[in-house]
Amino acid sequence: MFFYLLKLIVNPWSVLLTIHKKYGDIIHTRFFNKPILFVSNPEYLQEIFTLEGKGSVNRDSLYEAKLTMFGNGLFNSKGDLWVNQRKLMQPVFAKQAIGVWQDIILEEAELTTSRIKRYGHQEVNFSREMKITVQRILVRLMFSGSNTDKPDEQLMHCVDVILKGLFPHFVTATLGKSGLKHLFFIRNRRMQRAVNYFKSYVERQINHSIAHPDSHDLLSMMMASKDKQGDAMTNNLLNDETVTLFLAGQDTTVNTLIWLFYLLAKNTDKHEKVTQEIDRLSDLPLTAENMEHYTYTMAALNESMRLYPQAIALSRDTVEDVTIGGKDIAKGTTLVMTICETHRDNEYWEKPNEFYPEHFLSNTVRHKFSFIPFGAGIHSCIGRHLAEFEMMLIIITFLRVMSVKTEQDVTPAISITLKPSRDVMLKRTFRNTVPA
Repeated sequence: MFFYLLKLIVNPWSVLLTIHKKYGDIIHTRFFNKPILFVSNPEYLQEIFTLEGKGSVNRDSLYEAKLTMFGNGLFNSKGDLWVNQRKLMQPVFAKQAIGVWQDIILEEAELTTSRIKRYGHQEVNFSREMKITVQRILVRLMFSGSNTDKPDEQLMHCVDVILKGLFPHFVTATLGKSGLKHLFFIRNRRMQRAVNYFKSYVERQINHSIAHPDSHDLLSMMMASKDKQGDAMTNNLLNDETVTLFLAGQDTTVNTLIWLFYLLAKNTDKHEKVTQEIDRLSDLPLTAENMEHYTYTMAALNESMRLYPQAIALSRDTVEDVTIGGKDIAKGTTLVMTICETHRDNEYWEKPNEFYPEHFLSNTVRHKFSFIPFGAGIHSCIGRHLAEFEMMLIIITFLRVMSVKTEQDVTPAISITLKPSRDVMLKRTFRNTVPA
C-alpha cells in the first residue's frame, strides 16, 4: 500500500481505482505516521458528509495549502467567514437567477460554431475550441464590458500550468508530507509565474468592472450582495472569490464538455439519440426553464460526468474520534472519498465502464450519493446550476448544426481536475438543420 500512496502523486486515477478493486470500498492505512481512510461506498460517503455537517470532520487541514492561490474564497474559507460568504453568494447562483446570462452564452457558442465552419474538412481541436469558448463566456459573465475577438493565449496557458501545479501541491499536503513538494521545484516556479499573471489579470478586470459597473455581471452582483447587517464583501474577499470562480469555472466546464463531445464522437448510436432530441425540440426557445425537456441530452451530460468526474476524490479530516462504515476512526485521520470509484461501482451502475446515458433515464432507485459530480453536503458546488445551464446551451447550439466523430482514443490525465491526456481532435459533419 505504501508504494500505491507514493504513486498517487503522479497517477491518482489509476491508483485509486486499483486500490479499491484490490482492497474493497473502505481501506484504513497509514502513510508514514499519517492515518488515512479511503472510502467509495455511497453509504459511507453519506456518513462522512453528515459528520461534516455536525462539525466532526472538516477540510481545514488544506487551508494553508490553498491560501496562496484562493485566499479566503469559498473553496478555502472556514467557520463563520465561510457561512457568511456562502449566504452572500447563494442568491447570485440560484437556479431562478441564471437565465439572465443565456444571451451571452448563446452568442459565444454560435460564434464558436461559425469559427469551426471556417476550418473546412480538417479535424478540429475541440479541446482548444472549448477553452476559448468557455473562457470568453466566463470573462463576459464576470466582468462588465470585457469582450474581445481574440482569446488570451497566455491566460489559457497559465490556467493549465496552475492546475497541473496545484495537484501535487494538494496531494502532498493531504498525505501529510509537504516536504515532497520540493520534488516539483521546477514546476512550482512555473506555477508561481502563472499565478502572478493570472492574479494580475483578475485584478485588472476587477478594476475595469468597478469603473464600468453592470448590474448583470457576476462581479457587480457580488459587490451588491449584503448580509443581514447590511455589510458587503471586503475588497480582499471580493478578489478571493473572483479568483476562485474564474479559475474553477473554466477548467471544470471545459473538461466536462470535451469529455462529452469525445464520448458522443465515439458512440454513434448515443450521438444520434441526442441529435434526434435536439431536432425534435428545435422550435423550443433555449431558456433555463426549457432545459428540462432535453432529457436525453442531460442524461448524456450526466453520464460523461459519471465516467469522468472533475473531482476524482474529495478529502476531509476528522477533528474527533468517529465511526465510519462500522470502523472506529481516530481524530486526525484523513478521509479520502474516491468519487471516481463510486461512479463506476457495478452495484449501482448497470454498465459501469460504458457510456450509457440510459443510466439516468431508468426507473432504478440508486443511492443519492452514488452520483456526486458537484460534491455533496455543506460544501457542494455553489455554481452547479450555472455550469449545467452553460454546458447544455453549448451542447445544443453545436449539435443543432453539426455531428462529430473520431477514431482517436484518449485516456484521463490529472491536473487538479480530470482532463483528456491530449487534445481531442474531432471530425465534424455539418447538418441541414437550421438553428431556431
